[in-house]
Amino acid sequence: MKEDKKTLYSKIVQDLIENIEKGEMVKGQKLPTEKELMEYYNVSRITAKRALEELKNMGLIYRKKGHGSFLNENASKQEIYKQKFISMILPYENSSGRFIDYIKGASDYLYSKGYFLSVNCTDGDEFKEKEYITKMSSAGAKGIIYYPAKNMNNFDILYLLYTKKYPIVTIDKYFDSLPISYAVSDNFGGGYELCKYLIELCHKKIAFISSIDISSASSVRERFLGYVKALKDSNINIDDNVVINGYLKHENYDLIKICKKLYDCGVTAIICENDFIALDILKSLNVQGINVPNDISLAGFDNVPVLQQMDIELTTIEQDFYEIGKKAAELVIEYIEREGGIQKKAVIPVKLIKRKSIKNILKG
Repeated sequence: MKEDKKTLYSKIVQDLIENIEKGEMVKGQKLPTEKELMEYYNVSRITAKRALEELKNMGLIYRKKGHGSFLNENASKQEIYKQKFISMILPYENSSGRFIDYIKGASDYLYSKGYFLSVNCTDGDEFKEKEYITKMSSAGAKGIIYYPAKNMNNFDILYLLYTKKYPIVTIDKYFDSLPISYAVSDNFGGGYELCKYLIELCHKKIAFISSIDISSASSVRERFLGYVKALKDSNINIDDNVVINGYLKHENYDLIKICKKLYDCGVTAIICENDFIALDILKSLNVQGINVPNDISLAGFDNVPVLQQMDIELTTIEQDFYEIGKKAAELVIEYIEREGGIQKKAVIPVKLIKRKSIKNILKG
């Protein structure tokens, strides 16, 4: 998915601010020209010019006609911390999947409110997460939008911020025992709708596969519980043998063997934790000559655009990542403007995307 101008403009602004914070730029230093920014970030002249104008309005640079843009004598960490910015902390940097839509949704809303978005990626490292949460909350960020890699990571620092009434909102996951606001997808509804759809197509032995422990992330747990509820509502017994819970925790796991075991015990459909796991499962099935959907049906969760070019068009649940990012930003700003408030829960609807990886087993 192509990034829009607002997102790219924010990226340029953010990168310069990070360079100032790290001391990589000195006062009076000349900045890259509009043309150089265009080439480096692959943006239009309008976007490059807009980023430089915003930096000028923030008092961080000055522009001399015919000479270029220069770092202001007053540009410093202290000057940056006066600015109205919200920090978004993400586990990974991904320009073609859900993360860019989180950024776009939050950035668009914050821009309309006179804030800009600072994005930090932790590479899934819980220690980096803690460092960024601590740094951003004490370095001038007016609030934080936080995507936890796991549910229980950094509970201590989050609880401390909660007691200080610092504006923080989680996305994708929530903390059961920590009353901070969150914006998440209707994971339970998605798991339920996906399993119910398979049941309507006459599937009864439906497997659920998760790479991580189901209890370790509220998002995965809710999907699983939706799957369980759909089976119960249709009077289908839950078979623990076809629930693969956290295969990554086993050092010598073998997806090919896992898939063969499921197929041999009569599983006719597999629901995966997400689309990426579905892709791995598809590869493991293909290696054994097990065809999707003729031999077994397969479904994912997320509707990640980059995976729409799979060998088989994947049935999945579409999450509205843009709306989640936007809603999280709304909750942060609302908390700031009200100077506190109670926990708010935003559950964003999902959509079943029916494609060719699932078939009605009675029709053949």
